[in-house]
Amino acid sequence: MRIVLILLVAAGLIYAVAAGLGLTHIRKHGLVKKTTMLDDFEDVDNDFDWFTGGYAKLEQANQNQTHGKHSAKVTFYTRNQFQAMPTLPPAITPTPEPTWQPQIVLNTHSVTKLTVYDWQDFTSLKLDAFNPMDQPVTYHITLSDSKTFSHDTSGVMLGKKVTNISVLLDDLSQDRMDLSNMDSIQFWVDMNGASQPMSVYVDNLRLEFDPGEVKKK
Repeated sequence: MRIVLILLVAAGLIYAVAAGLGLTHIRKHGLVKKTTMLDDFEDVDNDFDWFTGGYAKLEQANQNQTHGKHSAKVTFYTRNQFQAMPTLPPAITPTPEPTWQPQIVLNTHSVTKLTVYDWQDFTSLKLDAFNPMDQPVTYHITLSDSKTFSHDTSGVMLGKKVTNISVLLDDLSQDRMDLSNMDSIQFWVDMNGASQPMSVYVDNLRLEFDPGEVKKK
C-alpha cells in the first residue's frame, strides 16, 4: 500500500513539473498536426448562410476548390448594387459609411454558425482563396471575440492564383483577445474605386494546430 501511495505522489509531482514546463499541452496534441473544419462549402443548404448585409453573395461553385468537390464563389457588390434581402422590409436599405466595404461574416448568430468558438487548442486560422482576375486584389480578415476585441489581417491575392491565408492565433493573444470565446470571422476584398462587382472563390476555412507554429516561450 505504501509503495502505491509513493508511486501516486511521484506521478503527481512529475505531472506538476510537466505542466509548469508546458509539456502537458504538447502531449495533449501529441505533436501531431490537427485540423478542425469550420466551413468547406459542400452542403448547399447549410454552408452558405453567412451574414452579408445584402452587399455580397455566396453561392456554391464547382471550380477552384481546394478541399472536397465544391468551393464558394463570393461576389462583392458596389455601393449602388445593394441586393435586397427577403428578411428586410423594402424600405430598409443599409447606407454604407464612407469607409464601408462589403463583407461576408460568419459568427455565432449567423444562420450558418461559427460552431467552434474555443480556439485555445489551435495555432492558426486558415482559408484558401482564389482570385480569378488578372490583377491582384487586397483581402482583409477581421477576427473578433465575444467582448468585441478584434484583430485585423490583410494581404494580397495575386491574379489567377490560390492564396493560402493564415492567421496565427498567437497574434490574437498578443492583442489580449479571448481565444476561449471567439465570436466572428469577417472576410472582404478592397472595393475602393470598383465600378463593377468583384468575385473571388474561398474554400477550406479551418482551424489548425501545427507544432511548427508553436512559439517557444
